Amino acid sequence: MQSKKTYGDVEFIFEKSQNFEGCILLNGWHGIGECGFISMSHLVENLGLERIGFIITKNLPQFISIKNEQITFPFEIYRKDNLVVILPIFEPIKSEHLLFTKTIVEWSIEEKFQQAILIGGLDKRLQDEHAVKGIYTRSFKSSDSTSAIPVLDEGLYVTGPLAYMLMFYELNQFPALALLPYAERSRPDPVAASVAIEQINLLLGIEIDTEGLLKEAEKIEKEIESLIQASKPTRDRDKDSDQGMFV
Repeated sequence: MQSKKTYGDVEFIFEKSQNFEGCILLNGWHGIGECGFISMSHLVENLGLERIGFIITKNLPQFISIKNEQITFPFEIYRKDNLVVILPIFEPIKSEHLLFTKTIVEWSIEEKFQQAILIGGLDKRLQDEHAVKGIYTRSFKSSDSTSAIPVLDEGLYVTGPLAYMLMFYELNQFPALALLPYAERSRPDPVAASVAIEQINLLLGIEIDTEGLLKEAEKIEKEIESLIQASKPTRDRDKDSDQGMFV
């Protein structure tokens, strides 16, 4: 039986009632190198997560496609056991970034998720000896797995939906971690996404294959470019100020 939860102009629709208490939320966006989207898509495919629901907004991107003979929605929710993925096939329009991300945070806290792991990307031109950096909310408990992930350098900035989610998780004293692999800014970067996947494996004690991701790199890049081209007519065309050291 279908269930719904409405938060103002944002609606969560599930094919059947769900209990998310103790679950881990994973989410990635279309940032530098498309790392978040690529890594989440690969996680869904590799672990065989089931699509359980959708997020509907007031200004829902007007695009659908077909995958596995099913209609795809702009914002989908997948699950397997205690792993839950919010997969934004398209990003919400900029005017909805604040409301959309704030609502996801409120929903995940209300549903008693255990923690959130978010994926972004860093400009590869700024890379040091590390392949990935991290940002932790104060409530995120450090472990042997996270201790090897250095914190993002001071003077660098996070922007977009990922920044909002980190803000609201911090304000609500909720355990959240953002993984930020260094990526090519000018194109989709499956190699950087594989770095994020490797860190997720260490954090959660699971085994998501990355070899297939690297082998399919060229195909993935073409698919992402197709999504980007498809969404261009409806994207906010305001020039971003994130031309420097941003996620």
